[in-house]
Amino acid sequence: MCGIIGCVQRGGDCWPRVYDGLKRLEYRGYDSVGVAVLDQNAIGIRKKKGGADALADAYLKGGAGIGHTRWATHGAPSDENAHPHAAGKFALVHNGIVENFAALKEELVAAGEVFLSETDSEVIVKLISRAYTGDFLRAVRDGCARLEGSYAIAVLCEDFPDTVVCAKCKSPLVAGTGADGVYVCSDIPALSGVCGSICPASDGELICLVGQRVLFYDFNLNAIDKTFTPSDGGSAVRERGAFTSYMEEEIADIPRALSDTYAALKGMDFTACARKLAAAERIFAVACGTAFHSTLAFRFVAEKCLGVPVICERASEFRYKTRLIQKDDVLVAVSQSGETADTAEAVKRAKAAGAYVVSVTNVRHSTIAALSDTNVPMRANAEIAVAATKSYNCQLMCLFTLAAEACCKKTGVYPSFYYDLPALSFAAREAFSCFPEVDALASRLKEKSAMYFLGRDADFVTAVEGALKVKEIAYVFSEGYPAGELKHGTLALVEKGFPVIAIVTQKSLAKKTENAVAEVIARGGYVALFSPFESVLKESAAQFCCKIPAVREELAGAVSVIPLQYFALRMCQLRGHDPDKPRNLAKSVTVE
Repeated sequence: MCGIIGCVQRGGDCWPRVYDGLKRLEYRGYDSVGVAVLDQNAIGIRKKKGGADALADAYLKGGAGIGHTRWATHGAPSDENAHPHAAGKFALVHNGIVENFAALKEELVAAGEVFLSETDSEVIVKLISRAYTGDFLRAVRDGCARLEGSYAIAVLCEDFPDTVVCAKCKSPLVAGTGADGVYVCSDIPALSGVCGSICPASDGELICLVGQRVLFYDFNLNAIDKTFTPSDGGSAVRERGAFTSYMEEEIADIPRALSDTYAALKGMDFTACARKLAAAERIFAVACGTAFHSTLAFRFVAEKCLGVPVICERASEFRYKTRLIQKDDVLVAVSQSGETADTAEAVKRAKAAGAYVVSVTNVRHSTIAALSDTNVPMRANAEIAVAATKSYNCQLMCLFTLAAEACCKKTGVYPSFYYDLPALSFAAREAFSCFPEVDALASRLKEKSAMYFLGRDADFVTAVEGALKVKEIAYVFSEGYPAGELKHGTLALVEKGFPVIAIVTQKSLAKKTENAVAEVIARGGYVALFSPFESVLKESAAQFCCKIPAVREELAGAVSVIPLQYFALRMCQLRGHDPDKPRNLAKSVTVE
């Protein structure tokens, strides 16, 4: 989950580019930050606990450099555990987890090595140093050969000026070329606007930045011809403007994101994947976190459209059920970054079983996109805040479109909701009118330590996503439940003042949900009800009622979630937290 960057800069001053890259990568981790720069056969290192701002006043001269922003796995956030780590003539940054580091560390300590950190990463640089006999590339290869787990590393060696050597196994790594230098980085968006062309590395490959060239090798040290493609352009760094946080800015960007995603989907040829989905007797859908909730929404729509079961599995659990997937099945994989490790592994296992894979990602050249038979692109643009907002709305747009295209292929006609997809961007903007009321609700509930979110059918999906947002950034224990499950144990926790947020976007189910509302109120609970139906709101006994935009019920989740996203943001801010950098979390989870 950490972010790494390496560069060889034309003109001999790499510090500004490395530091800027770390600011772009900070969404991957902000426990600590560090930079190593090679100048005249000497490596200088600066590293500190905290985010990129911790190095704002630092500077190192030199043309080749590496940088790291950390999400802690082994060892607490500290100056000592910050990367880069050094041994002999080498300095290294690492993203991943070395699963056999304890055994390797024990062996190295027995051989006389002294460790200065608690990290698994320090093992790698010591292995490389001990393997070195004058051949930089071979030493990196030999050091990595003993590792089990995942890694993307970038390494400097004092004997090789203007050179950075990298290696990849199961953690993302992309190379890029620009007018001012050559680069490697964990994420493509961090190179956008810097590189004119990019090339993702594959597992088992080494990258050598030397001078102004980018060279690829396999682990037998044979040169590999790789194809660079033009970068999408743009920048992962944006100004927040008048917004208080990137999360607030990204919520405000939802209408634009939905409109651009719809436009991109209209220009896409769905023939192959629609045919596969239409013919499938089973569809599997895998993802993690917020993206997993998008697959639940897909299930409700796709099952109605196609009349076949959609089996939603968290990607981290899917590996234990891959024996169930067959070559005639379809796997739908969703990942904002396209680099989520568990989801990528699920895709690989589905491909090995012969299944057809459709992915939905926000990064065109990502690992998951490359592994898929068909990639459905979002146009959310860079999402910097750790808690997903606009990417979720765009995921729903993509998945609803996918279901509609498959339905058309199977039945010859599009489902009626297909023609309402372009209206989602307008409804999303209309949802902003709810924010003053949501502000008042957040102010009332800001001191609460727990709450429930309730909904039926597709509204249950919105409930669990709303609950996740509150957990992620406000640090309030919150759970999303099907409204009908309330009486099966969950109601036991409801007491005077206990908050329950209910969502009703399907009029046929309103009375059922109202029963749950009544049960909560009878026990002294406080209910906030969100619905587009005036009659439902008027008849409800809920203490707080908010009218949200009316949207066809199949699509409602893309809009009804917006007030809940904003509610989580305001709860976070009122409780004194930073919504962009929630504790213990990072944007892209690239370790299993």
